[in-house]
Amino acid sequence: MIRYPDPLKKGDTIGVTAPSSGAHGVFSSKLDNAINRFEKLGYKVIETDSVRKQNKLVSASPQIRAEEFVELYKNRDVKAIIPPWGGEFLMEILPYLNFEDLKKSEPKWILGFSDISTLLFTFTLKTNIATAHGPNFLDFGNEQVHDSVLKVLDILNKKRGESFKQESLERYQEEWLEVTEDKFPSYNLTEQVNWKYINYNKSFSGRLIGGNMDVLCKLIGTEYGRASDFIKQYNEDGIIWYFESCEMDATDIRRTFWQMKKKGWFKNCNGLLFGRVAGYNDVQDYSYVDALENLSNDLNIPVIYDIDLGHKPPQLTFINGAYAVVNKEEIIQTLKQ
Repeated sequence: MIRYPDPLKKGDTIGVTAPSSGAHGVFSSKLDNAINRFEKLGYKVIETDSVRKQNKLVSASPQIRAEEFVELYKNRDVKAIIPPWGGEFLMEILPYLNFEDLKKSEPKWILGFSDISTLLFTFTLKTNIATAHGPNFLDFGNEQVHDSVLKVLDILNKKRGESFKQESLERYQEEWLEVTEDKFPSYNLTEQVNWKYINYNKSFSGRLIGGNMDVLCKLIGTEYGRASDFIKQYNEDGIIWYFESCEMDATDIRRTFWQMKKKGWFKNCNGLLFGRVAGYNDVQDYSYVDALENLSNDLNIPVIYDIDLGHKPPQLTFINGAYAVVNKEEIIQTLKQ
């Protein structure tokens, strides 16, 4: 059974570490703003030595990044770990994490998205402990923090067995505004949210698992991407996959789905949720919607796409390992976990 961390409550300590990229330059100032925000909300914050460092796209060597994460995870005073943001090479730390040893520690929440998906996904598969795919720490450093970001604190405060429901949002950001030393723009919400459907005719349910496709696809066929074990364990519930992509084009997405299928990732799949694509291009007359339709028809499953997930915020929070129910109620879509 999935193990859930204790609820995160005011007065608890949140650990900030950088298992991928560090918060350097102007983002170090934004990190200070996020820390101030958390402290005003009633939390304590500690950070590891490499959080504000950056060289060759990473905060430190794989060994040091792994050590700093473990340091926080084994610190009994720390109740949640929230990296500043993602990056490119988190996968390098995985061989330096003893997941069997970490499994023996008291579970605590790990929250983030983008390259942090690499850690969240692998951690849940390896330990059977729930992880949270949602805002990064720097999202709390915006001049005005979006309700969906603050909502994650309520979600992580839920008791084991307690459910919560999220609704589709109203508007999303197409382009990021510039961050400076003293300016940390709020989300630039210019576009109308519009979830879209393929082969959807009724609600569906299952255990949630997923993350950023760009990084998860590199785990396929490795010891860190054995999704088939997780799927087998929750055979009675079925699986709901959720994905978003940041730099993949339409053919990358199609090829990745094919590879996932060949490694058994889509066995017992009851449905798929797909976020708004970012850094994306069609390839001639082929689009990511074509890739989703191909997968949906091949597996005979419902697909909902352009949902509130990924690099065009704001986004909902997805708990890896949680049992979820997806409904469409008139023009509002709901995700209950």
